[in-house]
Amino acid sequence: RYLSSDDIEKGLWEKNKKLNGLNGFIILIHMGTDSRRKDKFYHRLGKIIDKLKKEEYQFVDIRELLQ
Repeated sequence: RYLSSDDIEKGLWEKNKKLNGLNGFIILIHMGTDSRRKDKFYHRLGKIIDKLKKEEYQFVDIRELLQ
């Protein structure tokens, strides 16, 4: 199912608001995309990460979570 980068980002912020936070969420991003996809979501990651850090979220390696 194709979602535009706008739709993906909008869904992330809507989920954050609806659940009053994203604590415990794992956001999985596949860096490789089809060359036909012009709106590469990974170009937005820096701004998304910065915004989440301002909201005091922490980022950890998945191996750390699984221990």
